[in-house]
Amino acid sequence: ADEDSLTPLNKVTLPAEIVNLTVVLPRFSDEGIYKLNVSTDKQGKNVVASATGNTGHADAGRVTLPVTLDLRNAKAGSYFLATVRGTDNGTYYYPLQIK
Repeated sequence: ADEDSLTPLNKVTLPAEIVNLTVVLPRFSDEGIYKLNVSTDKQGKNVVASATGNTGHADAGRVTLPVTLDLRNAKAGSYFLATVRGTDNGTYYYPLQIK
C-alpha cells in the first residue's frame, strides 16, 4: 500500500529533557536487545538521541522496551521515533513531537 494511504499513527509528545520510557513494541515482536532512535528523517541518518534496552513483558504478553532517553539536545519540532531490533535491524517508525 502507498505509505500516505495507511492509517496515521498518533503522534507522541515528549519534553526536551531526560525521559524514562516504556515502549510497547508491535504485536509478535521478539524479545531481546533493541535500540531506540530519535531522528529527523525516516532513514535514520540524522539521529539526535539514542538508547539501548532489553525487552521485558507487560500485561497480556505484550513485549515492552524500557529505556532512558536523553532529549536535551533536541530542538522543539517533529521527529521520528524508531525501534530497531538488534538481531536483524528490523525497524518500526512512529511520529514524535518534542516540546
